[in-house]
Amino acid sequence: MEETDSRSTVEIVATAVTEAVRTGRLVPGQRLTESEFTSRLGVSRSSLREAFRRLTADGLLSAEPHRGVAVRQLSRPEVDNLFQVRGALEALAVKLALPALHRAPASLIDIQHGLDAAAEAGDMNRFSELNARFHRLFRETANNPLLNETLTRLSNSLYWLQFRILVDRQQVFETNRQHQRLTECVKANDASGAEAAMLGHIENARTLIQSLPDDHFAQVSTTQTD
Repeated sequence: MEETDSRSTVEIVATAVTEAVRTGRLVPGQRLTESEFTSRLGVSRSSLREAFRRLTADGLLSAEPHRGVAVRQLSRPEVDNLFQVRGALEALAVKLALPALHRAPASLIDIQHGLDAAAEAGDMNRFSELNARFHRLFRETANNPLLNETLTRLSNSLYWLQFRILVDRQQVFETNRQHQRLTECVKANDASGAEAAMLGHIENARTLIQSLPDDHFAQVSTTQTD
């Protein structure tokens, strides 16, 4: 019973930190102190450290010897690598999920209607929530646990979590056109079109992120070798 409680506490901490990053309360490079989080969340140091280890493995935090952990900041090349891998895996999720979603598209259509309404109303919080559900539907319907786990970890990237904060609001809402295109392809059982739409969607997100000023990214360390 204690082991179950411990796992639950670790999950609570990991969720709290992830949400703080998502909402911009934790920013790139910001250090996380154990005393602050144990006090704020009312958890033990062992549970907190385990949550920090998990989020470091997921790539959301970075650990520095003798300095603790901080919110990870990626370099521009690392962002490109992240989105390249995510695009390929998201397209695979679409390919695997499409037959089931074509047969029973109600969940996808319902989410799409919600996205349309949120974009029309300018409701960024609702749009962000539904966007996460949209992507989660494909990876969960794909019925591939490894793919689902990997995409879930990639979705914890700082740049994906804070996309709606970093990028101009109107540009965020305009990404809904790709959601609409993908939904129509699923309804039409157009596998190649659906995969292409997802790849285009992820590439558009990468382009918008890369258009940000340099201070949003970690500097690439240059080491010279003889």
